[in-house]
Amino acid sequence: MRVAVCGLGRMGTAGAEALVAAGHEVTVWNRTPRTVAGTVQAASAAEAARDVDAVVLFVFDGPAAEAVLLGPNGIAAGAAPGTLVINATTLAPEQSRELAAAAHAAGLRYLEAPVLGSVPAVRAGTLIVLTAGEPADVAAAEPVLLAWSHAGERRHVGPVGAATALKLVANLGLGVAAAGLHDAVRLGAALGLARADVLDVLTASAIGGLVGRKRERLDQAAYADADFTVAALAKDLVLVGDVTGTPLPVARAAAEVATSAVRAGDATADISALGR
Repeated sequence: MRVAVCGLGRMGTAGAEALVAAGHEVTVWNRTPRTVAGTVQAASAAEAARDVDAVVLFVFDGPAAEAVLLGPNGIAAGAAPGTLVINATTLAPEQSRELAAAAHAAGLRYLEAPVLGSVPAVRAGTLIVLTAGEPADVAAAEPVLLAWSHAGERRHVGPVGAATALKLVANLGLGVAAAGLHDAVRLGAALGLARADVLDVLTASAIGGLVGRKRERLDQAAYADADFTVAALAKDLVLVGDVTGTPLPVARAAAEVATSAVRAGDATADISALGR
């Protein structure tokens, strides 16, 4: 397939590399120009979207997705009618529905496809991709999604909005675990416990999945070259609090832990930095 990838953060770059490895013809665009081996670099999102079958959005948030899709020199300005937009951005369900309506009005197809997993999972092909939209669009996107989930899972969960909602549920769980790591490590230090003992016990605890995956980073204080940044986690946790009127006190506390870390200078650090 001819595929464009708009947004070359770590996930977008890894996704583009996986598409190249899978044999797709890939064009890329990023606000700050970046190169990805084996791809063609476009000067704008509109140019990237021209003469392709699908455009994948890997951007930071809803406003960024709206700007890249609908803004001047955006995807809608260059894509041919019937082009499939695959939005992998984590955003509010209502934002996604609004983007879908705008894409359809512009003659485009729209599928939301947020993912569970980070850069290592993209490279291993083990992502879980949550899709929401028309079944025909899910089928059309399959060759693209397989590039980063061939050893993972693709789960169609309903109409547009459902996948982004589930992604927020998943990231709330991750955020609560990361905030728990933050407090548990500090409690251990305050009680005079050896850090290794604390991490060993946490690995065997309810948050053991997170601690186990991040253990090497935690042992070596290696928080750069993030799999998932503190800023992205903070953004998602704040979004969780904004999308519903339901009281979520634990979510609010986890958001404060993450946003405090951002203010302290850890915005681009891996989320394991919360366990410093």
